Amino acid sequence: MRDYQTDAEVLSKFVDVNKSLGEYYINVNKKNSPLAYIYDSDYQELQKVSPANRTRFEDELKALNSKLAVAAKREDVSQIVYSTYGGETWIRTINHDAAVTIEKTSPEEVGTVVTRDTRASLQLQADTVNEANFYAGTQIKSKIDINMFGYKYYYFEIGCKTDAKKTPESGGYPSGNGDNDRAIVMSGSGSMETWNFTWKASGSNPNTYWKFKGYLYNPTATGACLIRIDFID
Repeated sequence: MRDYQTDAEVLSKFVDVNKSLGEYYINVNKKNSPLAYIYDSDYQELQKVSPANRTRFEDELKALNSKLAVAAKREDVSQIVYSTYGGETWIRTINHDAAVTIEKTSPEEVGTVVTRDTRASLQLQADTVNEANFYAGTQIKSKIDINMFGYKYYYFEIGCKTDAKKTPESGGYPSGNGDNDRAIVMSGSGSMETWNFTWKASGSNPNTYWKFKGYLYNPTATGACLIRIDFID
């Protein structure tokens, strides 16, 4: 029997999203998708995956789906990001009236981002809350680099609050007439990935105060992954 990581690498290429249910699953017909980047050789390798390793992988997807189902019921969650092999991303909107939303940045736009200034960075760690605070316009970019050091699912969230009217206070969010805290939940099953998003805040103030908090929920083992988020003007 092949080792689990080898089979998990194969299975991760066939992970797809059931958008009706908001769940990940293994789609053996995914190679028919023009965006899947699945080849006949990948399908042949899929046939070699051991039943035990496939069951373990599917159990991990079920665990992730369970966490996402809970997140979808939270009042503070505005969007959930589903990411799969080949660069496919689906952003599920939970709250259509949220003051802060994200959308995937086009490849053409990514090409111009690298020349801009990095406003702040977050490096996520399990059991640790990481923060990034800065002033910018009502639209900012973010580049998210994910290195899982193996094939397993990841699940984290970025809490965001904007307040253009108040000076940030030490130890917490600004007081006063700020937007309610909103969380963007991000997930996927893979190894090394890079995602680019545009964040949009309601209003038109060119000096919006952005406050981010990052929480890593899985994996929890020390050194199991490296997730870095750069916010770019």
